[in-house]
Amino acid sequence: MPGVRADQFALYTKNMYKAERESYKEIPTTFDKIFKVVNNVTGAEDKVTQILGLGRLTRQTVEGQDIQFKSPVQGWEYLVKYWTYSDGCALTKEAVEDTVKLGNLIKDLAATWGKFVRIAEEDMGATVFIHGGDLLGEWVFNGTHTGNTATYGDMLYDNKPLFNLTGNSRSSKASGTYYNSVAGLTLTPGNFETLYNLHTATNNRDERDEIITNPADTLLTRVGADAFLAERLLNTEKMPNGQLNDVNPYYKIVTPIAWDYLTETAFYLGKRQSDKFQFHKRQLPEIRFFRDENNRGYKVSIDIRQGVLIKDWRVWSRGGGTSS
Repeated sequence: MPGVRADQFALYTKNMYKAERESYKEIPTTFDKIFKVVNNVTGAEDKVTQILGLGRLTRQTVEGQDIQFKSPVQGWEYLVKYWTYSDGCALTKEAVEDTVKLGNLIKDLAATWGKFVRIAEEDMGATVFIHGGDLLGEWVFNGTHTGNTATYGDMLYDNKPLFNLTGNSRSSKASGTYYNSVAGLTLTPGNFETLYNLHTATNNRDERDEIITNPADTLLTRVGADAFLAERLLNTEKMPNGQLNDVNPYYKIVTPIAWDYLTETAFYLGKRQSDKFQFHKRQLPEIRFFRDENNRGYKVSIDIRQGVLIKDWRVWSRGGGTSS
């Protein structure tokens, strides 16, 4: 082909978007089943301040007793940083203008980007779980951005890991102490019950230490052996490997989900797509196809922006895993 006309740029970009989106949809993602995905967020980053409310109602002991007026109490501050992921490709003037199948080249390139956009999303979501117990924290939890510094650094909003052990308990605003991770557990019926009770019957308290409902609907595991164990544990009407044909009390109590991107020897119990566990898509893939005026070559680029906002450690609990 003798050249690439200016009006073809829009056509190539349009085709790249189509190829990128088609490739993205080829393999289902899991992060969007675990996190609540929030689109159309604005700004450089975001900050949310928790309001604890006014506390319990006062039981009046005499007729005509005055109402007690109070001010709302501020809780934790949640910050989210929108991380930019990008990639690009440079093509020489000759390589572009001498090929007769530039359209195919552009589409093939965009198709690989569709795959790697998916990987970036899955990897960010899985990092929350894989490194959720790290005692030094992890970058994905750090919401520091211009004008707002996260005093907790790479930790969660209360300066504790997302998954903390009993020896590293966290405090609520009312000074209650809690943990949501139990070391050394492997997936067995007994260990599942231990974690389920911890999640629903011990950590069912809010920041004022008042009783709340802390539901669980998902058992999240690695693929492979743990996934098969989860299926037998939750989808068998009789106790797996039992001798007495006992009814399985865990039958369909939660839904098992296996995630390819989990690498830690652990299993997780929690509430999927909770409003308190958000994956923000600040910017969907933006693709550009343009000329480099310095060498008359052609360049193609893509970038996305995304971040994770966690507003409550209670949403997920962990059995096993590491804390390093």
